[in-house]
Amino acid sequence: MIINEFQELPDGRTCRVFPFHVSLEGLEQCVLCRDDEDFDVFVKKICLSSLKCNVVVVTYVVVSNHAHAVVLAESYDSAKAFGEELKRMYSQYFSFRYSERNVMIRTDVNVQYLYSEWYLRNALAYDARNALDVGSSIETYEWSGHRAMFRDKENESF
Repeated sequence: MIINEFQELPDGRTCRVFPFHVSLEGLEQCVLCRDDEDFDVFVKKICLSSLKCNVVVVTYVVVSNHAHAVVLAESYDSAKAFGEELKRMYSQYFSFRYSERNVMIRTDVNVQYLYSEWYLRNALAYDARNALDVGSSIETYEWSGHRAMFRDKENESF
């Protein structure tokens, strides 16, 4: 399991990393992704934020009003920086596209250290189950890392 193990980070360094659950959830149910382009941009911002903040994304899920990611990071501060950067980058995109300001002002970045294998497994399952909340199946939900984690060699496309 990946609790307290060494991992290569995006900058090429190998160091001890820790698993964190990062969530972006608003105080009100504001729709952050209105169409497929928004979802696609959000997923791309997850990738860009991970590179910028030097964390490894294990899995993620994006639904219309919030997002979750399980990441490997050197510290709580690194995981928090990833969440804040993701919020900043997506907020800029959303503001530009819809000419709406301060939409994510009440969106909190919550970070939890997954200090045991039990918490890690539950966070991975919790993120995937978000697809069920929007009426989709976990296996086919397009805006989740679930298919990439569990694909088989015979079904390479995702």
